[in-house]
Amino acid sequence: MSRVTEIAAERVPAGVDYTHVLRTPTASPAAALMGVMLGILSFLVATPLVSQGLAALYWLAVGRPGEFTDTYRSLVGYEVPFGLVVGHAGLAMLIPISALLVLFVHRVRPGFLSSVVGRVRWRWFALTLAVGFASLWLVLLVQNLTAPGGPSWAIQTQAGALWFILVMLITTPIQAAAEEYFFRGYLMQSLGSMVASPWFGILVSAAVFTLFHTSTNIALVVDRFAFGVLAGWLVVRTGGLEAAIGAHIANNVSAFFLAAMTTSMAQVKAVTEVTWAAAAWDIGRFALFTLLIWLLARGYKPERVTPVLA
Repeated sequence: MSRVTEIAAERVPAGVDYTHVLRTPTASPAAALMGVMLGILSFLVATPLVSQGLAALYWLAVGRPGEFTDTYRSLVGYEVPFGLVVGHAGLAMLIPISALLVLFVHRVRPGFLSSVVGRVRWRWFALTLAVGFASLWLVLLVQNLTAPGGPSWAIQTQAGALWFILVMLITTPIQAAAEEYFFRGYLMQSLGSMVASPWFGILVSAAVFTLFHTSTNIALVVDRFAFGVLAGWLVVRTGGLEAAIGAHIANNVSAFFLAAMTTSMAQVKAVTEVTWAAAAWDIGRFALFTLLIWLLARGYKPERVTPVLA
């Protein structure tokens, strides 16, 4: 018997949806609340430590130019390609944080963070990722064609675009998956162990997700909250994180790619407000993706509840 199996002594209840995976015989609101608080605290501590550590190594490697704070500001602002490593590696800590909380606080095998069958369903994930890119680019095309003044196909790549894109393609999927494992994964499951209604976990996790993407622009707040709600609903309807991760990857990769080809990734990273029209197009993209995945799931039939022998 492996050490993980030995620690994960709690049996996942049979026939429950994704949000109730941690509703084990010994589950308690106190343990769930402690897990949520530990998760948020760990995120607030680990993420900047990792990011600053990588930034310090970069600063030393390039010969300590100027003040470290200036280099760090440049890196987290994505002004150089290694900045994506610095920012995304910090966020990637959400994956081990989520796994450790499930294992040690709830004593459940961390594989159940991925889906109700205790693992990533890779074929289903590939399908949702493809739908994510297809629906996103379809809406972007329509948005561009109907823009005031007619469509614009102007290409003006930023300096070092190839390196930015290569680093982005490696690090962005990890960052997107990490956010889903924590916000739509651990938070929804932990909250679901306290309250029976799946909507409690969906709405509260979407609210926390929105708070961590700080902005005072109401349109952007609504945009991000809507994504959190739609992604959370899909997690419940499909029994796992695959569709939410697929949507998140498609959105972030496309946004950074377009930025590198037209303006710069630093400009996208610095966005703190959007117009209501832009938010409406964004929400429309997420809604179309949600509809297509719902239709696809009706035929594909991914497992929506835990198996009897889970």
